[in-house]
Amino acid sequence: MNVMKENQQTLTKCFERSFIVLFSILSLCSIVNAQDFKLGVINTQKVVENYNKAIEADTELKTLQDRLAGRLKKLEDEIVTMEERLTKQELFLDEDAVRSAKADIVRKQDEYRQKLQVGQESLMEKQKELLEPILQEVKDLIIEIGKQEKYSLILDKQAAMFVESKYDLTDSLIQQLNQKYKKDKQNKEKSNE
Repeated sequence: MNVMKENQQTLTKCFERSFIVLFSILSLCSIVNAQDFKLGVINTQKVVENYNKAIEADTELKTLQDRLAGRLKKLEDEIVTMEERLTKQELFLDEDAVRSAKADIVRKQDEYRQKLQVGQESLMEKQKELLEPILQEVKDLIIEIGKQEKYSLILDKQAAMFVESKYDLTDSLIQQLNQKYKKDKQNKEKSNE
């Protein structure tokens, strides 16, 4: 599971509706005076890849994923060892001992599946916990930029086949997000002192 890809997909889904809206807006554009219409685009994938807060969230999720994988690997190794031991000793054991060993293996496999499921659910909850505020922050800043700079429409870059670079707000958005995050982080560190 690639956490960064999932984060990108989640962000992209938030802006996919823009594609459908695009056709409606283009129709509206023909009615509105072209001089009054101001368009902007944002590459949300690039935002996620370059926003420091999203990068830190991705790193945290990868650490948790690695920790889960390590714990599961330990259980997996135990199951393999139990299976190998049973295979080697099966001919020398009575039926009750074989049945008991197989039952132990099944219990260990069930434990593995349960821990895997709980771990994956926990990772998904943590991803949601970390990602939702980031998505909201990106969305809020896009709206703020739209209002302050009087944009008629800001779309995700994936909703367009071609966009002139003069309409691309991505780098500006990333810069503003990273500046705000750095300032917030410094303020938090000062308040903790």
